[in-house]
Amino acid sequence: MKKNLLLPVLAMCGLATTAMADPFYNSNTPAAYHEVPQSVSRPYIGIAYGLTNVDSDFFVDPVYLENADIDYDALMLQAGYEFNLYVSAEFRYWFSLSDGDYSLASGLNIPDSYKDFNAWGLYLKPQYPVTEQFSIYALLGIAGVQVDGEPAWYDDLVDDVSFSWGFGAAVNFTENISAFVDYVQLYNDRYGDYYYDPFYYYYDPQGTDIYTINFGLTYKF
Repeated sequence: MKKNLLLPVLAMCGLATTAMADPFYNSNTPAAYHEVPQSVSRPYIGIAYGLTNVDSDFFVDPVYLENADIDYDALMLQAGYEFNLYVSAEFRYWFSLSDGDYSLASGLNIPDSYKDFNAWGLYLKPQYPVTEQFSIYALLGIAGVQVDGEPAWYDDLVDDVSFSWGFGAAVNFTENISAFVDYVQLYNDRYGDYYYDPFYYYYDPQGTDIYTINFGLTYKF
């Protein structure tokens, strides 16, 4: 009986001796020698100022083409999840902080026009850490955009969902806080075509382009 008990005890002593000889299991070994995997998956939030531009060509009537160029000061809120150093997923929301500063090709000035802009975007975010402090990234996804229009002509100049893309760069100040700047194409739709009727033949170059340049801060949890 004693012999049967002695063998397991000796085996346990042997395992203990092996563990003590292995630096990974030795509590006296400096932490720098412990090869413990570190996960970089984490959520993050952010806020940014968005300099937004809307450029739209549209026909007021079959022969009169108007161009609206509108600038908005916008606030952008973001929430995302960093899966690893190279891929994140991100949601963004923009809304105007003031009425749009607009000009029309016709020179008209119509009160209460182009007041509001808002947009949302859902993106896959490939990213590349150039250094520990500096990284570059791209944004690929969809965006929904709404821009108020001229009261006399349109309820909304744009109210649509389309493909959206962008690119940018980020600088890490600390492990949790970084600053970023990026360009995002929110909307691009060219819906012009050639038209012909018995009296004249013309090209209808209608379309709208919307982009935003964002300057912001991100906090990673």
